[in-house]
Amino acid sequence: MSLMGRAGVDLRSWLKSLQASYRIILICIFGFILALLGLRLLGTYADTYVATALYRSIPSDLAPVFYWVATAGDLIWIPLVFWLYVLRKDNHEWTSSLVLAVAMVTAMVLTDLLKTAFNLPRPFQLPALGIVARGEIPTNPGFPSGHTTNAFTVATVIWSRYATWRAPFVALAISTGVSMIILGLHFPSDVIGGAFLGVFCSTFVLGLAKLRPSK
Repeated sequence: MSLMGRAGVDLRSWLKSLQASYRIILICIFGFILALLGLRLLGTYADTYVATALYRSIPSDLAPVFYWVATAGDLIWIPLVFWLYVLRKDNHEWTSSLVLAVAMVTAMVLTDLLKTAFNLPRPFQLPALGIVARGEIPTNPGFPSGHTTNAFTVATVIWSRYATWRAPFVALAISTGVSMIILGLHFPSDVIGGAFLGVFCSTFVLGLAKLRPSK
C-alpha cells in the first residue's frame, strides 16, 4: 500500500457522488448563485434592508446570546466528531464521524476560496448602514457566511444519518444564520449562500460514503 501512489487515486467516485444527488446539487448551486446575484449584487436594497432591520430589532445587551448561538453552530462539529469516533462503539457512528469531518474540511476550504474570490464586504464595513460589529470583528470577506456553512453542513449530515435529531440541528443551523445577521457580521445573502454551500458539501461527502465500502 502507498500513501501517495497514483493507483490509489479515486476521482470517478466524485462524479458518481454528484450524479447520485444531482437534484440536490443543482438546487444548491442555483440557490447559491441566486443569493449572490439576486440579493448581494442585484438586490442590494432588499439585502441591506433586511440586514439593518434584524440588526436594529435586537438590543445590544442581548448580543452575547446570539454570539454564543452562532459559536455553537460553528463549532459543534468538533465535539460531535470526537463523540462519534472516540466514545461510541458502532460502525454507523464511526462512519458518521468520518463523513462529518470530511464534509467540514470540504466546507471550510470552499468557504475560504469563495470568500477570497468574491471579496465582498460585511455590513459593519459599510459606514452608511450604521451597523457596528457585535462580538468578534472578523477581517475576512463576508460572502458566504462561514458560520452558516458549517452549521448547515452538520445539520445535513445529521439529517441523513440521525432522523430523530433532525429538528434541533436544523433549528441550530437556522439560528446560527440569523444570529450572524443580528450581530452585524453578515447580510442575508451571505447566510443564504452559506446554507446552500453547507448542504452541497455534506451531500457530496454523504454520496461518497455510500459509494465507498467500509472494508
